[in-house]
Amino acid sequence: MPGLNHSHMFDIVESKRWVCDDGRTASIYGAVPWLSDTERNTWRIQIVGYTVQHKKTGTVGIGRQPWKTLQEAEDWLYGR
Repeated sequence: MPGLNHSHMFDIVESKRWVCDDGRTASIYGAVPWLSDTERNTWRIQIVGYTVQHKKTGTVGIGRQPWKTLQEAEDWLYGR
């Protein structure tokens, strides 16, 4: 049984996080995660999957971990 088609409300976007060389992660939507210019060099933005962005409000994400593949995100978006 197919699910709800969400494509009228959401677009699929890459899900990105700050990732530190030591494994720590941080959201790209808040303050930067480093405290000094030296520490800045240990942080990189990494694509970690796919999420959705609300077309009207611009809000990114729906309170769940990102889908690992574009196909999984499209399956949710189109209710497959």
